Amino acid sequence: MGTQSIELLAGIDPLAKVCFVSCGVPLITVVVILLVGSKRGWFKPYKETHKVERKRAAKGLGKDIEALGHRLQTPPDELRNFEPKYRLASISKKRGGRRRLDIPDHKTKTLQRTILRKLLRNLKTHSCAMGFDPGISIAHNAAVHTGQAVVIKLDIKDFFPATTKERVEQYFRRVGWDGECAALLTGLVTHNDGLPQGAPTSPRLSNLVNYVLDCQIQRYVLKHKGTYTRYADDITVSYPEDWPKYVRGTVQKVRRVCRRHGYTVHTRKKLRIVRRHQQQRVTGLVVNEKVQLPREKRRWLRAVEHRLSTTGEASLTEEQLAGWEALQQMIDQQARPGRGSMNEGDPE
Repeated sequence: MGTQSIELLAGIDPLAKVCFVSCGVPLITVVVILLVGSKRGWFKPYKETHKVERKRAAKGLGKDIEALGHRLQTPPDELRNFEPKYRLASISKKRGGRRRLDIPDHKTKTLQRTILRKLLRNLKTHSCAMGFDPGISIAHNAAVHTGQAVVIKLDIKDFFPATTKERVEQYFRRVGWDGECAALLTGLVTHNDGLPQGAPTSPRLSNLVNYVLDCQIQRYVLKHKGTYTRYADDITVSYPEDWPKYVRGTVQKVRRVCRRHGYTVHTRKKLRIVRRHQQQRVTGLVVNEKVQLPREKRRWLRAVEHRLSTTGEASLTEEQLAGWEALQQMIDQQARPGRGSMNEGDPE
C-alpha cells in the first residue's frame, strides 16, 4: 500500500473507517475511494471535538504561566503575586435606587486593560450580543426589531455580579489556558465572586462567557421565525406575527436558559410584551416603523431649538443641543439591519 494511502487511512474520520469495515468493503476498494475522495474533498481529516477539548480543559491542560506572561508582557512571578484592589462607589439608577460600582485602582485597571487588549479583544462573541462591541450601538440593536408584530423585553437581574467566577474560570480553561492560568486570570478580573461593575474587562467578558446562553436562546427564537438580541442585561425578542403561544413559550424559555447559567430574570417589574398598536421601544428607541427617538423627545428637542433661535435661552445649551442632533444623525445612519446574522444560525 502506498504512503499516500496509509496517510489517508490514518487521517480519515474514525466513523468512516467503522462504516467501511462493517460493510465488508475490500481494503483495495477503500484505498481507491480514499484516493478519489481526497481529491474531490469527500473526506476531511479528523479533528478534536469540542467534547474532547472540554475534557482537556477539565484536566487543566493548556497554555502555561510562561505563555501568559509572554502575552501580557509581565513576569510570571509578578502575575502570581498581584493583588487587585477596588474601591466601592455607587451611582443613581434611572428608575430610582442606587447601583453599586467596584472601581479598580490604577495598577489593577492598567493590568485589566492589558488583559482586555492582549487576550480578550480578538475572542469571538455571539453576533446577537450587541452591547460593548466597538462599532455596534443602540441603533443597531433596535434596527433588527423594526416593524415587528410583537416585541418582548426581559431584563437580567444583577447581570455583572451574577456572572460568577466559576463560569469565568471555566471559560478561560475552554479557550486554552491551563488550570493555574485560568485561576490566576479569574482572580485578576473578578471580585466578590462575580464580574465587578466598573472593571474594564467586565463588559467584554460578560459577552464571551455568555456565548452559549446566546446560542441557546437564539436557536429557540429562530425556530419560531423570530429575532433575538441581547444588549448587556437587556434581552429583546421580536416576532413578525403575534402568536400568543410563542410569546408565552419565549418568556418561559428565556427564564429557563438564564436560570441554567446562574441568572435571574425580572418576572413582573421589567417584563414588557408590546404589540404593534403600542409604542415599541428597544434600548430607548422606537421601532414600530423605523428606528427613531421617542415622539416626546423629538418634540422637546424641536422646542429647545426654537427657544434658542428666538430668545437664546433654553433648558439646553447650543453645545448640548448639537450633541442630541449628532445622536439623531447616528441613529439615521446606523438604524438598518447591518449586522447580518440576527436571523441566521450562529455556530455554537
